[in-house]
Amino acid sequence: MATDEAAETPEHTPSRRWSRVSDALTRFFAFLDRPIFLWTRPVLVLLAIPLAIGLTLPLWHIEMEAPQYPDGLSVQIYAHKLSSGHDGKDLQEINILNHYIGMRKIDRSDLADLDWLPFGVGLLGILLLRIAVVGNVRSLLDLSVIVGYFALFSMGRFYATLYAYGHHLSPDAPIKVQPFTPVLLGTKQVGNFTTHGSPGSGSYLIAAFALGVFLIAAYHLFEGRRRSRAAQA
Repeated sequence: MATDEAAETPEHTPSRRWSRVSDALTRFFAFLDRPIFLWTRPVLVLLAIPLAIGLTLPLWHIEMEAPQYPDGLSVQIYAHKLSSGHDGKDLQEINILNHYIGMRKIDRSDLADLDWLPFGVGLLGILLLRIAVVGNVRSLLDLSVIVGYFALFSMGRFYATLYAYGHHLSPDAPIKVQPFTPVLLGTKQVGNFTTHGSPGSGSYLIAAFALGVFLIAAYHLFEGRRRSRAAQA
């Protein structure tokens, strides 16, 4: 009987619960329209530095080791070029090896996805600086979503490019190998070659920018929730 009476009190009615949810949403949307915290503005401006510098540095390293190459072979991928070890000779040697297994030549013109990278990074930089000057919490959250999408899309496209290189092999190749995906992260054995893939310094700097944006956005959400609860008390 007591349970039935408690269930019928105004605090437990559906309309009361909906009112609480509605009030919480109203406070949340009002918080989204507030300017970002003052101290985060210069921090956002500073985050533009690793973003800009990262675009000029190597984004990815690929290394290959084999008994016949005691010094190894290496390629560095930039947004605007490919560079390789031993004064640029490693890339030529890798392309010769790839020819024997039917893999097409690694050439900067085939990495067309890199062409849009400066425009994407530039757009992120413009949005970042705009939010630092006149942005509100809503625009900061939008930026964090865009940065997350940018990072996932870039990694996905890079993986798809590696997949195409290793799976679209010529049937007329002198040496037959099973289709494979060149290593993206970590180490993989392909024949008698041990291959390594790792981010370059440019990717680490861009990742530092992304992490900074995520942390600042998360802080605004945490602080907004704390203030909302304090207002209810």
